[in-house]
Amino acid sequence: MTDNTIERRSFLKRLGLSSAILVGGLSSSRIIAETTDGVLVRSDKDYGKFPVERLKQNCIPYDMDSEILKQMSEKRNVFSRNVWDPLRLNRPETEENITYENLVKGKGEIPDQTRLDYALMAASWKYANMDYGGVYSWELQDGMVGGMGLEKLGTWDPEELDMTWNEATAAVKHAALFYGASTAGVAELNPLWLYSDRFSPDRKDRSRALPVRPGDERFGLENDVWYIPESMNRVVAVAFEEDFYGICNSPGRLASAATGNGYSRMAFTASTLADFIRALGYRAIPAGNGIGLSIPMAIDAGLGELGRNGILINPKFGPRIRLAKVITDMPLIPDSPIKFGVTEFCEDCMLCAEHCPSGSIPDGKRTWSGTSVSNNPGVLKWYIHPETCYDFNGFSCSNCKRVCPFNKPNNSWLHKMIREFIELKAGSLNKIMISLDQASGYGEQLSDMDFWKMDGNQSITAREKME
Repeated sequence: MTDNTIERRSFLKRLGLSSAILVGGLSSSRIIAETTDGVLVRSDKDYGKFPVERLKQNCIPYDMDSEILKQMSEKRNVFSRNVWDPLRLNRPETEENITYENLVKGKGEIPDQTRLDYALMAASWKYANMDYGGVYSWELQDGMVGGMGLEKLGTWDPEELDMTWNEATAAVKHAALFYGASTAGVAELNPLWLYSDRFSPDRKDRSRALPVRPGDERFGLENDVWYIPESMNRVVAVAFEEDFYGICNSPGRLASAATGNGYSRMAFTASTLADFIRALGYRAIPAGNGIGLSIPMAIDAGLGELGRNGILINPKFGPRIRLAKVITDMPLIPDSPIKFGVTEFCEDCMLCAEHCPSGSIPDGKRTWSGTSVSNNPGVLKWYIHPETCYDFNGFSCSNCKRVCPFNKPNNSWLHKMIREFIELKAGSLNKIMISLDQASGYGEQLSDMDFWKMDGNQSITAREKME
């Protein structure tokens, strides 16, 4: 009997389709038009029905000054400064006990600060607050990967399974989604986004930091220096959607629960994805906020643009995401950076600045530097004030996400219209659309009891109901 079946790859080659199509498994992305810097595409799956410009590899959606921009010290970020900086240790906010005020004095009955809300928040942070040295370890820890000795089999070659590196890259991103990410992208690692040191306080020196340096094949900690081989020149950026209704409760405790849930998922997914890559014989460093700056890495990996609020804006999930990353020497194929009008829209929209209760978001033009020592100068952007942002309300505010027009569900006529105007870059109409957005009720705070009384199946966390 003659075998008339046609193998998929051969069939696609007969049609003249490139292997790039295989990456998305016959992706639903549709090219709308060519642009000077790339192509304009639509993809419900990747971008939530938002028209996005995929840029050429040599194009980036931000401006930076190489004379000013330097690697940032991890010791300077606001999280590290809370440990050693006298200005942070002696601030009045450290004397406040908001939990005591709400749960003891308020008997857990204060709206948006109830015991039920606190229970959800506290549990959501469980894995985020585990020992970071173990979860985000640079080396393979105990587990099935090490027990089976997979990492000792040499580096995996996709050709063993008749796969290309494009398909292998898609497989790594598939694994990221499998482990809990909402979306993932790959970029060539820009060393400027790595911290110049690793904050390592001890009892004798709370400000202790150990330098991070590129090495030939040296990897890890040697003689109080952390080495990252130059061969580890790829970063897998992973994003995690935060619950829409939880964020809508901001500045209530449910917003902090949505945040903590994102941080816990970051820890689980980044660490398991790193072990997946290690099991294929490659080195991997998982990280949440550590190792380097997550937002520019994610921008380089095509996950979005930077907004006025200092947060990555994703075309599908808006600013309602958390970021983690895995740095590796696996030769993955980088994704293209994207643009979809965030900068232009944020120049007109002031909603996040107007609704920031701590005044941490600037309402002026973009600048090349900020006013805080925790700002890293050299990129043209809106520099937020991280100290006042961190200190407000016990670190649970997400007002800037709640009111952002990019945050809204795609199934409303108004939001669809706003996105169409953004596509057309109709700047003169941005103010009108923003006013309509607010007049329609978007951005208003959702009470905690409304959250608890709704059907849990309506909750949006890494689900497709935003379509």
